[in-house]
Order: sequence, then structure tokens, then C-alpha cells
Amino acid sequence: MNRISSASLRPHSPWLALLLSAIILIFSVTLTVFMSSGQAEVGAPLPNSESLGSVAPGFRGPQQCAECHPAQFHDWADTTHAKAAFDPIFQEFLQDASEPGECFACHATGYNAATGQFVMAGVTCEACHGPYRASHPGQSMQLATSQEMCGTCHQSTVAEWQISQHGQAGIACVACHEVHTQRTRVPASTDALCAGCHQQGTQDAMHQAHRREDIPCITCHLSRPADKASQAVSGHAVTGHSFVADRAICSECHQDQP
Repeated sequence: MNRISSASLRPHSPWLALLLSAIILIFSVTLTVFMSSGQAEVGAPLPNSESLGSVAPGFRGPQQCAECHPAQFHDWADTTHAKAAFDPIFQEFLQDASEPGECFACHATGYNAATGQFVMAGVTCEACHGPYRASHPGQSMQLATSQEMCGTCHQSTVAEWQISQHGQAGIACVACHEVHTQRTRVPASTDALCAGCHQQGTQDAMHQAHRREDIPCITCHLSRPADKASQAVSGHAVTGHSFVADRAICSECHQDQP
């Protein structure tokens, strides 16, 4: 009988992780080189991972992390963070920005305001965890999962959260959002995420009537303008994280009612 090796049963192959990290590295370097050639003050060409040390000591890139953390790498690889510098809306916004270099403080990794250079396009592992430490894994690379960390870039979202009951109760971003995928811990459209805490107070006639019509909580409590996508990359988008159900939202369905 043929024996199946334990390696073949692993859900995340390290070879697949390395392949994906190589693809992302190629895209990142390509964009970095492009930005550097078009706007010398914005980017710096990085032909390979060994050259990162000359631009910003300590940075290694996501391929270094993928060797030991393939599951987390897979979760991150197809996210908004990973694609932050490649998003078409961001690229369009970048062309009209008066100070394009500043955009990469949030849309790239290792941005240096003094030189206008960045280490790698996109929000990679080291953008949040910091540059690679030679003493790792002996020394932890764990980051502070606080609103201050997220608010460095997501300023309007955190500002809305601070005035919300979530903010006043100290319910941090990571209570609802998974760190690496950036998705909510369970799909918000199912109401399961909200129901984990809001079991009481949602049993009244109004909430029950909406539930019978399959209207999820986020329809009213996480409303955001559909035509303001360009504001998202500028950091000034209305994201609905105050969780207030505004009367204007009600009128979208109840036009004939006072």
C-alpha cells in the first residue's frame, strides 16, 4: 500500500506560498520601478530582495514571511492591503495628487518622507509588523492590534468609530475584522457578526420586521455612499463605522411614509 506523506496533506504548501510571494514581488518591483522612472521623487527601483537593505535596512518582503507563515500569507495575498498600490482608483487619484509621494505612506511599505522613496508597493507584512528582526522567531513580530495602528491610514474610519457606541465601549477593530484577510470574522451580511453581541435590544417590532424582510443590519447601520469610491483612497471616505441608522437611509425604502 502506498503511503501518503504528511507533507502532501498540508493545506498550505510552502512551494505554493513561495510561488505566490514571487508573483507579488514581481508586481511590486515592477510598480516601484515604474513609479521611480516616471516620478523620481516617489519610488526607488528594487531589482531583488537583497537590495532592500540598501534602501531601508531590515526589510525582507513578504516572501520571507511566507516561508514560515504560509497560511497568513495566503490570507493576505488577495486583499485590499496587498493590492493597495495597484488599485485602478488609486492609480487615477495618484495622477491628480499634488503631493503624490505622500500617498505611499499608506499605499506602500517603508515610505520615507524625507527621500520620497518606498521599499515595496502595497501594504505588505512589514508595513504593520515593522521591518524584519534578525532575532525572529526568538523575538516576536507581533503588532499592537489597536485602533491607533489601523487609524494610521484608516483615519476617517477610526474617527467614525470613536464617536460610535463601539468606540465608547472599547470594541476594537480586530473584534470584528480578521487581521490578515481584512474581512469580518463572519460575513456581516448574515447578521451573525452583530448577533454575537446584540442579542438583546434587537427583539423589538422594528428590528423583527426588517429581519422578516431579510434586510441585514449593515443595510441601515453600515451605510456608505456608493459614488464616493475616489474618497476612499484619499482617506476621507464615509465608511459607516459610526453605525448610526440615519433617517436618510430609511427614506430609500420608505419613500411614501413620513
